[in-house]
Amino acid sequence: MSKSIRYKLFVVFLILLALFLFIFILSSYFLDNIFIFGNKRIMENAYKTFDNNMQEGSISQDELIEMVDEIGGNITILTPNLNLKVTTSTLNNEGNISNSELIEEITELNNRNKKTSFIVSSGNNMNRKGMFFIGKLKTGGFFIAEKSLKVIESSSEIAKLFIIIAGSGTLVVGSILVFFLSTRLTRPIVEINRVANEISRLNFDEKVNIDSEDEIGRLGRSINLISNKLNTVLTELKKANSKLKQDIEREKELEKMRRKFISNVSHELKTPISMIGGYTEGLKYNIAKTPEDKEYYYNVIIDETEKMNNLINDLLRLSSYESGKFSINKKPFNIIDLLKEILEKYKRNIKEKGMKLEVDIPERLIIEGDTLRIEQVVTNFINNILKYGKENGEIKISLKDLDDEIKVSFYNTGDNIDDTELENIWLSFYKGESKNSTDKSGTGLGLAIIKVIIDSHGGKYGVINKKNGVEFWVTLPKK
Repeated sequence: MSKSIRYKLFVVFLILLALFLFIFILSSYFLDNIFIFGNKRIMENAYKTFDNNMQEGSISQDELIEMVDEIGGNITILTPNLNLKVTTSTLNNEGNISNSELIEEITELNNRNKKTSFIVSSGNNMNRKGMFFIGKLKTGGFFIAEKSLKVIESSSEIAKLFIIIAGSGTLVVGSILVFFLSTRLTRPIVEINRVANEISRLNFDEKVNIDSEDEIGRLGRSINLISNKLNTVLTELKKANSKLKQDIEREKELEKMRRKFISNVSHELKTPISMIGGYTEGLKYNIAKTPEDKEYYYNVIIDETEKMNNLINDLLRLSSYESGKFSINKKPFNIIDLLKEILEKYKRNIKEKGMKLEVDIPERLIIEGDTLRIEQVVTNFINNILKYGKENGEIKISLKDLDDEIKVSFYNTGDNIDDTELENIWLSFYKGESKNSTDKSGTGLGLAIIKVIIDSHGGKYGVINKKNGVEFWVTLPKK
């Protein structure tokens, strides 16, 4: 609390207020002298007025009474021979001052060749406390003004009591006002400090709400400007950092893909290269004697070469897809026409395996997509069906319009896929085992290629084990 600017400001204001009150109260000890000095001036002014008026002619009784009211005491006028001329006091009866003492003071005044004299009686030489002003008149004679000190002392006591009461009230009220004033003055600073602390915690939602046009208001607006600038810079920095992390992760994934590519290629090419090399040596050393043996050797070499060519093409295509370097050229096309065209190409292959084809598709359905990539998806599914589907079984291909997307399903009768392998079938080089399939020429990349193409179109994919077969499905957004 002692470190708070509000506390310090309150203490400073309180000290200034206490100092002011101390000076005010200290001055009360000089009130008697102040009152005496003030009354002396009043008496002197009354003397000058009386002297001037007497010089001009005479002074009326009303004017004399007005002067008496002004000085709050009495006035006595003596002739040059010190005889009583006019008085509002009963000097002889009340004994305010003796004749001998009055004559002595007037004589002293003449001896000093002075025009005025001022006496404050403490009651020792004079019968009662009082103050007296004596002045020579230009017309001759003397002007004497008197006032009792009891009146001055009473006024002084009243003034002192007023100062004490007013000072105490001022201290209490002033302390309250100073407290609220210091609170009000420091509230904007406290607000700015609170927002600055939030900024230090990287919270830029808090703003300084100060509407004043002074230096503190301008400081608050500067704090808000700094907050906005920092928020913008940090947001851009976060985006750049996030992009850098993504690039680093992508490079790591690409490196993994390159290693995986080399490993898989080495594994997949090892067998066909060995077979090609072996049968080529057989031809070179004339192991195949008959034309039928030579024909067999040639066919094996051609088949293994074709397998390697397909494998390399699939690897290059998959590598391109997974690296994100290929582009999707979307354009509107009728997917129904594409399905019919592909099925027409595979009609003979389906018939040779004795499979029954059932198609459930509408007459026309326009979507946006890459025609060549979608064609590869459908082709890979059909090749997968022909490889793993049951001979003399069924094939069902259906297409459903689901408002914002379409769903294409490929069903074939045959063995179910083990539940533990449902996720693995979408991995590169995965080859499922099925008693319905005797074809071992697959590369294990068909479903992995489908996965990448569907992902690039923003679609979904999946597989479901049915009662007597398996159903693969994909969804594609219409736009």
